Order: sequence, then structure tokens, then C-alpha cells
Amino acid sequence: MIWEGLTDRQLCELLKDPKQNGHRNVQQIVQHMSTPLVLWGWHPGEGRSPIPMKLDTFLARVRDWAANGAACPAETAAGRDRVP
Repeated sequence: MIWEGLTDRQLCELLKDPKQNGHRNVQQIVQHMSTPLVLWGWHPGEGRSPIPMKLDTFLARVRDWAANGAACPAETAAGRDRVP
């Protein structure tokens, strides 16, 4: 996946970049998180592990993130050490 190895900040910036997110604004990102493509992660089929976070929790956090300005987290010393 394109986001593997990214820090939380890098992932946030990617999600908010219209050139990389399908030309979506923040509200459209929130809506996208409820589409079949994203929801598949919770029911990926036999032999695959579902996303470990409850879907309701994930969607609530996405909505809260958007409602609070969709700010990206600051980089941490550990986060800067990750290799994209």
C-alpha cells in the first residue's frame, strides 16, 4: 500500500493532498472513508486479517479529525526515523 512506512504526519499530508487523494477536500475524505473500497478493510475475505480497530471507532476518529481542522500531527524523533 502507498502509505506503508509513512509517519503519521506523512500519511496525513498525503490524505490532504488533492493531487494524491483523488482531488478530494477534507469533507470528501470523510465521506470516502465509508465507501466499499475502504470498508473492505474490515471484511477482507478469507486468509486476510481485518483492520484491528473497530469500524465505528475509526469513522468517529476521522469525523473528529475533520471537525477539528484536519490538523496533521507533529513529527516525532521516532517518526523521522521511519523509511517511506
